[in-house]
Amino acid sequence: MNQRRAFSIIAVIAITVVLLAGPARSGKTNTIRSIDLAQLNQMIKDRGNRFLITVMAAWCHPCVKELPDLNKLYNKYKGQGLQLIGITVDLEGPKVMQPIIDRLHIDFPIYWVGEKALEEYSIRGIPLLMFVQDGKIADSRIMGMRSKKYLDKTIREYLRDGKLPDVS
Repeated sequence: MNQRRAFSIIAVIAITVVLLAGPARSGKTNTIRSIDLAQLNQMIKDRGNRFLITVMAAWCHPCVKELPDLNKLYNKYKGQGLQLIGITVDLEGPKVMQPIIDRLHIDFPIYWVGEKALEEYSIRGIPLLMFVQDGKIADSRIMGMRSKKYLDKTIREYLRDGKLPDVS
């Protein structure tokens, strides 16, 4: 009987520890940071020769739907030099996109710049994937949601030889 009681106590302690620890990702949060245009412009100049910016908003269903694919590709290619950042342009601030980023477990950094970014970068629609080369946003942009296969091929070519997608 004492052995059964000891086992029960150990089981209760183990379950309590697991429940208090929470989900495996609870210690890792990807908090959306607010930045201004000057900070974003500096990031574009400093980030190296090639990286990608994805522009999104919480109210944009295609933006949200595309995020898991972008996150998978980010995790697949970050060891090969892929740098990817997200920019949310929600007028209400970062608080509306944060629950989506948390729910989808997005790993790449996300920043809130707000509506000023729309004019600064001539953003006419989202989702939008912008390519950065030599400290400047390239003219080649992917507007609208694309398949994971298309994004994978485009990112792979961009990392391999700097080839920008033909969006004509």
